[in-house]
Amino acid sequence: MVSTRKNRYDPANENPPPHIFQTLMAAFQAPEGLKPPVLKSLYCLIIRLSLNKQICCSDLRTTSNCSNQFGFKVTFQDICDLSNIMFKQLCERFKQIFSALNGLSASQAHGPSGLCSDTWTISEELLLLLRCCLVVLTLFDPPDQQILEKSKLLISILSRLRSLDFIGGREKNGITFKASVSRESACTNNGCTTSVAEDFVASLRFLEPSDPCLPFLRAMLEVFVDELLVHESLRVYFMLSDSVSSVNEMLFIYPTSHGDAESVAEVFSAHFLISVSDEQAFENFLSGLVWQHGKDYRVPELSLAAAVSLLCNPIMLSAPKIFQAHLISLVSEAIGIGTASENMRVDIRLMDCYLSAFERSVILYTRHMSSVQRDGHPVSANDSVIKSYVSGRSSQLSFESYVQPLTRNKINHVVTIFETSWHTYIHDMFLGTKSDLVSSSIDYIKDNQEVLDKSCKDEILSILSCIILRASGDVNDTSLNKIGDSSLQDIYLLSSILKLMSSSLLQALWCVRHDGNLGCLKSLKDFSSCTDYDFIVGIIGCFRQFDACLPIQKFLCDVMESHPMRHKESKLMLLHFSGLLSFSFASGLDFLVKGCIYTMMILMNLFIFEEGNLGALSSLLSSESKSFSFQLSTDKVGEVSILFALWL
Repeated sequence: MVSTRKNRYDPANENPPPHIFQTLMAAFQAPEGLKPPVLKSLYCLIIRLSLNKQICCSDLRTTSNCSNQFGFKVTFQDICDLSNIMFKQLCERFKQIFSALNGLSASQAHGPSGLCSDTWTISEELLLLLRCCLVVLTLFDPPDQQILEKSKLLISILSRLRSLDFIGGREKNGITFKASVSRESACTNNGCTTSVAEDFVASLRFLEPSDPCLPFLRAMLEVFVDELLVHESLRVYFMLSDSVSSVNEMLFIYPTSHGDAESVAEVFSAHFLISVSDEQAFENFLSGLVWQHGKDYRVPELSLAAAVSLLCNPIMLSAPKIFQAHLISLVSEAIGIGTASENMRVDIRLMDCYLSAFERSVILYTRHMSSVQRDGHPVSANDSVIKSYVSGRSSQLSFESYVQPLTRNKINHVVTIFETSWHTYIHDMFLGTKSDLVSSSIDYIKDNQEVLDKSCKDEILSILSCIILRASGDVNDTSLNKIGDSSLQDIYLLSSILKLMSSSLLQALWCVRHDGNLGCLKSLKDFSSCTDYDFIVGIIGCFRQFDACLPIQKFLCDVMESHPMRHKESKLMLLHFSGLLSFSFASGLDFLVKGCIYTMMILMNLFIFEEGNLGALSSLLSSESKSFSFQLSTDKVGEVSILFALWL
């Protein structure tokens, strides 16, 4: 198994050349303008200067030059000149962008956009230039009037991005085909046979593509969020510059602490609004709630440190649930599940971020399950420890207190549209019959097997296939009717949390198994002690507080009784998610089923790390002793829809 993530540009990976300023000045004046390699070197230089506590512009003002440990010389005037040229270039580039967006707005009523694609081919250059302009401000300490003016310029760009109205009036034309189908089918795997007779309505819908500029606009907002979260001084400068604006022009809400990450709430709200701006964009958001190997994910412009900071921001817990789902999904994509070649370097420096994200995902999960479930629910918590822990961590801050009234109204408008207009669409696109869900689930494991441990890949596929068939057989269990007062927003938030949990655990296990040495996979027995593993199982231990009363959970308990000393903590998570899988099949929602399955796939990797094999589940591979069949003569879409209505 190879699992790494495609990082955005990391300045720590590159040393600037000794005559960087001369090179950059020449590049600025060249007819072809700035190029990514030059901008990457520039960003690297500025970051290194900002991290060097012995060098700051307040000192350089009184010295002619300063030679630092990286082997280049810089003067205060050099930085001022470079800053002025960068901001001039930035203004010119954004004038072109906003002019193009105005043309797009004027032409949208006449059909697809005629916006020249060349406008967006400069995105890498502009994003790097924007980063450079943001970070160079941190070198001026304390800031003078010119720096505050530059901060004001960046705020004006951000305000323009925030004010773009992509909500409403941009609906895409679509074509929908529907057909009624009746069929009988059987699915057999490892001696487990499912026979199904069912009637259902098939729906196929084609949408016009979203505006090509949307990914680029999201990326620009991500750059602002990233740099603001990483650099406290930048947040201070933004607040100082914004505070002297008129009330109608202010970007941020006051009073607020200059050092708090809450300052990005307004910026990330704009990101959310753009991400759900039309039908195609919203469909992309929904389909993105599930990991899919081979999918060309756009890597967010968020560092892992910023992503985890955003994830732990307490005010986000009071935002609308669909907003939270968007945030968590984006953080998951910053962590990633991407595969790479065997010679890819394992970056164990990111381990703390992976562990923090996994811990946060479990906290969010227990909090969410506690809020949507009632006593007696088949997968609810039965101990007050979790509920008191979660309530103790609940945010007393209001998300609405940190966003402008206009932004708040736009978000509420999106939520209203979602709750009133999307139920039929969701029903058509993502609600499936049980036989379809079983078949697509097994195919999903096969399609994503790259994340599985190579040594036991076939065994994992067989074991999970058997669990899928067993869990789908629990659909008729009466306890699954105790769904509670949940909503579509609850389901989407749950799916996003599963996405975060699986990606963070996958990456953490990848780092632990390699222990800094890519060529040697390790198991737990190879460590005299492993603090990272201890931390992981300590987090997993909270799943002990959940009930395990469904047939599939009792079945797995019986299977693992033969090895009582193995997987003492990790099996708790497997038991819980087997119950959640039954619950997901009962909901009929494809993406929820797959999100649960993906998490269980990563759990199989944890089992292998702990024991070197899957011996505790080996009896599931015996087709002679574990064969079963069941008949569903009335599993119709109409009945699944009734169950779905109970959920709503």
